[in-house]
Amino acid sequence: MGQWAPARRDLRVPAAVVLAQVLWWPLGPWWFGVALDARPLSGVCAVAVVAFGALLYRRRAPELALLCAVLATALSEGLATVAVAGPVAVVLTSYGLVVHRTAVVSAVGVAAVVLGLAVAAAFHGASLRAAAGAALLLGAVGGAVWAVGRLGRRIRVDRDAAAAFRSASDALAPFAAAEERRRLAAEPHDVAAHRLTAIVVSAGAALRLADPALREGAVEHAVHAGRQAVEDLDRLVVLAEPDHEAGIAAIDALVARHPSVRYEHTAAALPPDVAGLVYRIVREALTNIMRYAEGAATMVRIAAGDGWVSVEVLDDGGAPAAGDLGAGRGLAGLRARVEAAGGRLEAGPAGSGWRVHARLPTSSDPAPGAPALHVAGGVIRDRALVVLALGLSMGAVLLPSGDDPDPLAAPVPGMLLVALLTLHALPLAWRRLAPGPALSAALAILLAWLGCTAAGWTRRDPAETFLWCWWVELALVYAVAAYRPANRYGLGAPLAVAAVGGVALGAGPDITGNRIAASAVLAVILGAPLMVTWLVGRLVAARRSRQAAAEQHEREALLRRAESAARHERLRIADGLRRSARGHAVSAVAAAEAGRLDEVAKEARAGLHALRKLLQGLPEDSPDPPPAVAALADLAARRRSSLRYLGAPRPLPAPLEVVAHRAGAALITDGATVVVTYADNGLGMEVRRRPPAGRDLMRPLRHLVDAAGGSVTLDTDRTTVRVWLPEALR
Repeated sequence: MGQWAPARRDLRVPAAVVLAQVLWWPLGPWWFGVALDARPLSGVCAVAVVAFGALLYRRRAPELALLCAVLATALSEGLATVAVAGPVAVVLTSYGLVVHRTAVVSAVGVAAVVLGLAVAAAFHGASLRAAAGAALLLGAVGGAVWAVGRLGRRIRVDRDAAAAFRSASDALAPFAAAEERRRLAAEPHDVAAHRLTAIVVSAGAALRLADPALREGAVEHAVHAGRQAVEDLDRLVVLAEPDHEAGIAAIDALVARHPSVRYEHTAAALPPDVAGLVYRIVREALTNIMRYAEGAATMVRIAAGDGWVSVEVLDDGGAPAAGDLGAGRGLAGLRARVEAAGGRLEAGPAGSGWRVHARLPTSSDPAPGAPALHVAGGVIRDRALVVLALGLSMGAVLLPSGDDPDPLAAPVPGMLLVALLTLHALPLAWRRLAPGPALSAALAILLAWLGCTAAGWTRRDPAETFLWCWWVELALVYAVAAYRPANRYGLGAPLAVAAVGGVALGAGPDITGNRIAASAVLAVILGAPLMVTWLVGRLVAARRSRQAAAEQHEREALLRRAESAARHERLRIADGLRRSARGHAVSAVAAAEAGRLDEVAKEARAGLHALRKLLQGLPEDSPDPPPAVAALADLAARRRSSLRYLGAPRPLPAPLEVVAHRAGAALITDGATVVVTYADNGLGMEVRRRPPAGRDLMRPLRHLVDAAGGSVTLDTDRTTVRVWLPEALR
């Protein structure tokens, strides 16, 4: 029962509604000019009690709360002048449903309430037209509540995610240092260890066989390989990547340095990043053969196909020459690189020898955009405003007052009026994307409406029509100032609306005398609220711009701190290389130039030992990663999953970073395959996982992603989950 106990904050709104109901009970009849009757007091109390209970649980059980609020409204039938708690509870619990449930669930709930109330109105004797008008008006209110609720839901998740990102910002610098340490740990192993191992093996063979020609070749090889090892270590010290130039020619040259290797390849050309990875695989495999299988017959095969390349290095076994010099990180680091590129690497015994096989994709998948059925949250809210405009205008047409003529009495003028009302509401759908053209379209519809009225084609009073619908122009004027403050419309937007509105009001039947002068005066009067609306939009745009600049400044400061931490870690590792492995490599070159082959082997072996000691001495533990998209790679590595990024990585808004990381943390399991896509308008994530995703995972995941305006799809066997997170319209 503890989870159903109401919190203190949940009592405020229900208490306020009940208090308002208590105050309205004597004031309502006076307001409507009806005599106060004590008989409905029991009914009012029942409505207040049910509404209180509904509002009390609007957060914890919004569906049940909305149902109880509808019940309270049904109990208030016949008490319209004194019972207001029921309708107010319906609005507030509908808002709670939208805030605490996904878009589909909340839209279905609000639509069901609107339809139910309209059916109830028809059941209690309302005509079909009146019931339809009531449904449209209620639908307009429901659309407004849904749009405001979705905005509130997005604001909540943005605020929570931004706070989570700020609280974890202190961990960004240590995490960047750990990631840099992990990245650099593989470089000395991949680069210098290959050269030094070759020196140890060739010098050892020459010393054992005491062949002058072999000794001379070993000395020459030691000079050449030692200098290359020093150059490689120098490049690492200055933090340059040595394999950028790797291609098919570089792989051919690498294999050519091992005359006993049988070499086959059918790949004419490879992308630079794929060729560099193939180069690393072949180099690591040949280095291991020199260490652990000296004299083994070796085959290197590189085969290319449609969209893939296969690399295989196979030996038939041999005697270990320098088996104690490995750092134990080579194949593991390669496997991580291959899987990050979307490939697969296998290494293990093959008969009496060893086999390394990798398969890599040679083309990246195109970076997809938003799903076909997905619409960004801001655009959805704008379309909800279209529903509001249509509902208010069409509902008012279907529910005319008793004194006004029926605008739908004649078929042709009625159909024209419906068409004009619809066309006037539609520009709201482009309020954010194209506010200037949307305002121009709405004003053009108003002018066409005035023309139709002047020609006698419509029977609606133009002044009344404008006053009922001009909030559409107000919303578009605000949008012009708030979303496109630097465009060519500027102050022309409120002035144009004031001019058209003045003409519409001046054409009303209640205007006598000079209509041009009246239109001018009315335009000036309309200009005041329009200018205020435009000014509010400009202020909001300026505030949004300042917030964006502050967020950008904060992110740049965080990135600078992270880059500084990574740079210091690189310098620390480079200093270790300079004082250990590089010194031994220089000594090995000097000994080779002096012809002291035994000292060459000793220094090269000492360099390998120093390199291994440096690598094994690097701490492998890293702090908890910050909630960011870049940290998903660390998360995948911890869970033994492969992850690759598509598209050009870029800084994303903090809420999007946090939600993406939380979604990845929920989806990525051991052995999963993850693809993260940077698209122009958002971020996509595809996770192939085992075990299949169950309801206990998908329900909170959909709730998380929906709150950020995104979408989640699941394939039929429930093993592939796709997440789409759009960037909010700025």
